[in-house]
Amino acid sequence: MNLDSTPAPGDDGFEGSEFSYEPPHFSRPRLPEDIQVPWGLSDLVLLVFVALLLTVGVAVFAQLSGVLHASPRVQSVFDVAAQAAIDFLLMGCLALQIRLRFNEPFWQTIGWRTLDPGILPRWFAYAGLVVVGMVISGAVTAASNLDPPKGNLPIDSYYQDPVSAALFLMLAVLLAPLVEETIFRGYLYPVIARSWGGAAGVLITGALFGLLHSFQLWHAWWQVALLVGVGIIFTWVRATAKTVVASYCLHVGYNSFLLVGFLASTHFLRSLPPH
Repeated sequence: MNLDSTPAPGDDGFEGSEFSYEPPHFSRPRLPEDIQVPWGLSDLVLLVFVALLLTVGVAVFAQLSGVLHASPRVQSVFDVAAQAAIDFLLMGCLALQIRLRFNEPFWQTIGWRTLDPGILPRWFAYAGLVVVGMVISGAVTAASNLDPPKGNLPIDSYYQDPVSAALFLMLAVLLAPLVEETIFRGYLYPVIARSWGGAAGVLITGALFGLLHSFQLWHAWWQVALLVGVGIIFTWVRATAKTVVASYCLHVGYNSFLLVGFLASTHFLRSLPPH
């Protein structure tokens, strides 16, 4: 053996050895699968623009059609129908974007993945989340009574009569959880979490969720603050479970508790609160 020889680059000194040296490689940690989405901040801005455009369009239609000068009952029914229309259109825009622009399946891509229940039966996990949502709703209702709102709130306009009240309650249980969880926990949260971290994603998404409802609870800031807390809890559960299904179950339980409480307090809409 020639002791003065210098091994060639990449030669480890063992001819025919299957071992090789690779230099250390540093890279960013791989993002969790549930926040690896193809859209970004610019798409969120576009969604806000579309929502504002639809809202302005509804307001212009109400003005031109004379709805604003109709009876309170007609106005409240129109408001419920308009909200449902906006919700469906926003969902349609998201579905078209994901299917046509990104060529991805809509529901799975936007976060509606199967819940992993661990050792529990899946149905039991779903039911448990709904019950937890009811418990949260009861706690928030009790906390809200510590500083009840003064005077009427914008949301009270939906309770002009049994018909509009029933339509609004159906919207709150059947449609609102689906749309709000898809937009906030499915579309918004992954981008914020990917951009600024999971904790920021939970806090910012939850805060925006609560502040969105300030239009219905204007000047009732204690109630708005409580809804910010609810939004943070919902987003944390979605982030932990890595599926929108988890926060959706919470949301359904939350709104269902409010529905049952309102029906009980109004004797099944026979004695609505005065306005």
